[in-house]
Amino acid sequence: MSSVGSSWRLELFFKSKKDLQEKVLPFLKENGIKRVNITNKTKEDQLLECCQLITSAIPSAQVCVHYSFKWNYKHNVDQSLEAFSKFCACLSEDKQSSALLISGGKKRKLDTVEALQRLGASACNFAMPPIYVAFNPYFPSKAEAAEERKRMQRKLDSGLVRGIYLQMGTDLKLLKEGLDFLKEAGSTRQDSPMNLYGSIFLPSKRLLAQMRFRPWNGVFLSDEYLSNVDKARSITSDILNSYSQHGVTPLVESNICTSQELRQCLDLLEESHRTA
Repeated sequence: MSSVGSSWRLELFFKSKKDLQEKVLPFLKENGIKRVNITNKTKEDQLLECCQLITSAIPSAQVCVHYSFKWNYKHNVDQSLEAFSKFCACLSEDKQSSALLISGGKKRKLDTVEALQRLGASACNFAMPPIYVAFNPYFPSKAEAAEERKRMQRKLDSGLVRGIYLQMGTDLKLLKEGLDFLKEAGSTRQDSPMNLYGSIFLPSKRLLAQMRFRPWNGVFLSDEYLSNVDKARSITSDILNSYSQHGVTPLVESNICTSQELRQCLDLLEESHRTA
């Protein structure tokens, strides 16, 4: 495994538990990949079961399970909070697992901010895994950027947040401003410093075509990044350098499932690691 093998995370892509067991897990074990993220993109996602499959196959795995309040919303706020508390209690049984809370787009009566504030104001009578939240530093609108920072401050004020995951984007100036804001916002913490993670893509022709014609909501990529793979790779290297300077661990949000793709990913990480 590479010298940077323990200093990055990989977001997993699979369509079913069978897919996870037969394709993803053998790939992870073969390549010694232990720090992974499980996404939550449908109501049917079996988050805890998939986490357990990974930790059973790889006992030293460090799994971050994404929890979307959009996809896990029940009939009302109270039932949704109860479902979340049960999820937390189960996930906390594995001391190496954590949760990334996602609001999930269209605002509901319960989102990440509301859930954290309710739990922070009450005496939680259930176990909590390490809780992470998302932050997007790339909003081009000053009003949207200000609202994002306001929401982040409210999340931190709950006292329950262990760390932050940064959205993918390409504006290095906005990234630095966002990281400076997080540093200042976390400076009043009495406990350990916040863990920071930052998303990147592994540039490819297929990825750039997808992002040109079907861009992801909230992902702001420059025309230069989208112009060709070499430009995208160079910008990704700059982002990784900024991450390294600010103590941010990369999260690779690309479907890495072959030895060639993994080698390309590690080459990019190592190149940035050497030049940081």
